[in-house]
Amino acid sequence: MTKNIEFDSKVDVAVSERGLGELTAHRPPLPALTGIRFFAAMYVVFFHSHLPVALEQHHLPAAATLIRNGLLAVPLFFILSGFILSYTYESQIVLRGGMRRFWEARFARVWPLYVASLMLCTICMHTTPILLSHTLATMVMVQAWNPLNLGMGGSWNTVCWTLSTEALFYVVFPFLQLWLERRRTWVLILTLAVMLALAIGFRIGGINYEDTRGIRGVPLASLHLPEFIIGVCAGNLFLRQRSARNEIAGLNSVIVPGKGLITYLALIGSIWLLCQAEGAWTAWTALSFAVLLFCLAAESSAISWLLSTPILLIGGQISYGIYLLQWPCKAEVNRICGRAHFYSIPGRFVIDCMALILLSALAFYAVEEPARRLIRSFFARSQTTVQHSPARGQL
Repeated sequence: MTKNIEFDSKVDVAVSERGLGELTAHRPPLPALTGIRFFAAMYVVFFHSHLPVALEQHHLPAAATLIRNGLLAVPLFFILSGFILSYTYESQIVLRGGMRRFWEARFARVWPLYVASLMLCTICMHTTPILLSHTLATMVMVQAWNPLNLGMGGSWNTVCWTLSTEALFYVVFPFLQLWLERRRTWVLILTLAVMLALAIGFRIGGINYEDTRGIRGVPLASLHLPEFIIGVCAGNLFLRQRSARNEIAGLNSVIVPGKGLITYLALIGSIWLLCQAEGAWTAWTALSFAVLLFCLAAESSAISWLLSTPILLIGGQISYGIYLLQWPCKAEVNRICGRAHFYSIPGRFVIDCMALILLSALAFYAVEEPARRLIRSFFARSQTTVQHSPARGQL
């Protein structure tokens, strides 16, 4: 999972003296949507734990079900990804080189730690694919695109199927965003309604497949497009609503003041749905998640304030590492605990969470950020060279 998704809270440096700047420099971040990424990532970590069994033994079935539904954090990430991308890149793709710079930014943001997680899985878990086709597909992030070989999605680092799904979203997004920007508001609302109907009606968030090794949770990337489109439509509607209200009130702020009532209701509704057994009810999280994310961006509430605190902003920044590095980290913690003859499952889980957070913070500051800046500067220099090169006819 990702997702995923993906929102740079800092403005990248300009790419040349000609003004080829970062497309995201025109709009400030939405901090509450950064903070919620930490909880979504940790939800997946809990989902991959043995806590549900322990909770059932202590007669807490609702809490056990809540954790077992952690797979639904994946559609939350997908919806969030679409929302943030539309908020960030609305009206920017049409600029000269907009699509190219969007794909460059996504590659620089996602790929370095993605590859690092694969290397760690090789070292800690010995999960390098046997087949060269699986290795190459995973390296270029298309392993979850093949409907004829669903097992490929779980190769190497199992959770990376969601990054492969995000890669498909990144291919689609510029064209989808350009199309939506030219449509009237009622078309956005209709598109959103259709995508919600698909996600809920077909229970897309809960679709699972099994490959020959019995790996659970390896969906086909294209099946999750409705969830991503829900987020893109919601993000565009948020921008139009904010623009209309600011024109009336003369406001320039990003977050529209509000009482936060809908935010609280959406959060309560989401938690209630996640406490239900997987089925028709849990499919409605596609709607509750979309409403929650929209309101976190649009309303002032105690929840948005909490998610915007410095500690949770840091948690949101390192959430990508928390998601990607959970399996190699767990393998290494189990190995060390085994050598120390420490077999307490709750104790191991606490140690694993602490180690994972520390490892993810290290990865963010030592791998993600330096690699992103390095790759962006490489693309910038390459583009500047092309811009300044003489035409062939002048050589």
